Amino acid sequence: MRRRTGLIALLALAALGATAYLAASFGSRMGLVTLEIGWPQLWADGGDGVLSAVIANLRVPRVAAAILTGASLAVAGLLLQGVSRNPLADPFLLGISGGAGLAVVVLHAVPGLIETLGWWCVPVAAFAGAQLATMLVLAVARGPGGRMTMLGLILGGVIINSFCAAITTFLLVSFAPLQLRITTMWLAGGVGYVDWSHLAGAFVAFCAAFVFIRFRSSDLNAFALGEEGALLVGVDSRRLVRETAWTASLLTGLAVSMAGMVGYIGLIVPHLVRFLVGNDFKSTLVLSALIGALLLLVGDTAARTVMAPQEIPVGVLAAIIGTPLLLVLIKRELGGGR
Repeated sequence: MRRRTGLIALLALAALGATAYLAASFGSRMGLVTLEIGWPQLWADGGDGVLSAVIANLRVPRVAAAILTGASLAVAGLLLQGVSRNPLADPFLLGISGGAGLAVVVLHAVPGLIETLGWWCVPVAAFAGAQLATMLVLAVARGPGGRMTMLGLILGGVIINSFCAAITTFLLVSFAPLQLRITTMWLAGGVGYVDWSHLAGAFVAFCAAFVFIRFRSSDLNAFALGEEGALLVGVDSRRLVRETAWTASLLTGLAVSMAGMVGYIGLIVPHLVRFLVGNDFKSTLVLSALIGALLLLVGDTAARTVMAPQEIPVGVLAAIIGTPLLLVLIKRELGGGR
């Protein structure tokens, strides 16, 4: 199994590298999609100044943002499904993305606030919103005896999502037309608004979260036995749930601050990875990050090229593809896994 996991990881890494190269090669000129395979040499030589600037400041950061966002959402979904033992747990469905998105919209609602504080206030606000939403969902989901139930998680997610959507819509009504359009497009999902400083901060935070999860992977494996079973093997389950919720909120906040509201990556990828390599967190963690990054990068590249010069929000594309898969998962769960 370990050899198989390594082989799949190498294949996923190779596919991610090739896709990243091609994604940075796709451009648009006069409404037509172009493919500039030799862009690294052009960039290094400083040939076409305008094209070099587009590659350095738009295409490559966009590719990096898609990779980071996809990896963050997939790992967050893996964590939430693992500790809750709920196959439908996902940052989007549980309202965590909604809380992060609402916090960022609140920032945009205050004129000049982001410009005054700096770019760092966006991921900080997104994390704070995601953390608050997580705490509320967990509070709703815990029934008698402190146990989390699948019904409680789903209902908690629906309630928090609905509340955040209502407040977000209320705030958007007061926006100026241009600001409204920009914010609405961001909420629909897109990674075209990220600069290098934002990416650097997000990368450091993602690496810290990844190392923490890898360090606690053995404890997370114990949750296959349930909270009581984890306690029997020496795992402080309540502390681990809090730490995991905090980490998932951090990853979700990072993703929302870079790409807006993108759903279904955190739901679908963990299922695909567990199908390929089983339930061991040490194996599924790396593969979830790689496959999540690959899927979102492919989706973003398709979103900006399929209808060029118009661009489809990648969150919309993810919902179109992910909704049928969600229905299949729900049907499977209602049928007892048959």
